[in-house]
Amino acid sequence: MKTLLTTCFICLSSLSASAAFITYTDGITNVNDGSGPAWVGPTVMFKEIINDYAGAPSESGASGATQTGFSLFDPGGGGLDITLLTWSFGPMDLLGVGVGDSVTQSPGPASPGYEDYRYDDLGLTAPTNLTFSYNGVEWATGYITEFLIEVPNNADPSAVGSGSAVLTANSVAGQAFMDEIAILTGGTFDLDFVANDFNSLSGVDPATFSSTGQINFVPEPGSTAAGMAVLILSGVMIWRRRQST
Repeated sequence: MKTLLTTCFICLSSLSASAAFITYTDGITNVNDGSGPAWVGPTVMFKEIINDYAGAPSESGASGATQTGFSLFDPGGGGLDITLLTWSFGPMDLLGVGVGDSVTQSPGPASPGYEDYRYDDLGLTAPTNLTFSYNGVEWATGYITEFLIEVPNNADPSAVGSGSAVLTANSVAGQAFMDEIAILTGGTFDLDFVANDFNSLSGVDPATFSSTGQINFVPEPGSTAAGMAVLILSGVMIWRRRQST
């Protein structure tokens, strides 16, 4: 029985693989309606993140630069080109409701400030505001639930962004992509992301900011526990059958 439990532990360790992630260096965030609360220096917050506008460099989104943990993009696996994987997002609302308590607040001389963008579902089904594509072909859709941008005070423009999202549907072309994400996330299809190095690219209102960052696909702790329970139960059943013969 001890040997079986050891075997189960080894199997579990193989399931708890390192987190998979995709890095990007060409992030674009388009914003609109610069009439929000005070931000850094003389600037104010934009009330909306939008997908696109006339004159924008491109849609809000990015494309893959490097990846770790995706067999679909590994040379020895699927062999696909990670730089052909793109995603776009928007709209999101600084004053969105129905998604939890917003932490939007203006920064002070010695206190941080937060722009808390959410999807605005008004209590209804959340709209799709996130799309993944490969070489121009749509693969998967879902929605970003929160995009939080933080500055340390009202004099320091060094902003750091973070957020969460979930994928909810896929095309036929994107089935292998979603299958792998299902494995990587334990079936939740949840992901989180970070954005750094924000810089103003163009426009005043609407406007565009660039960024770099990373998208993470991390297994949920509950999926690991469930996997262990199944493995141990299976091992016990096999052991009992062997003992009874």
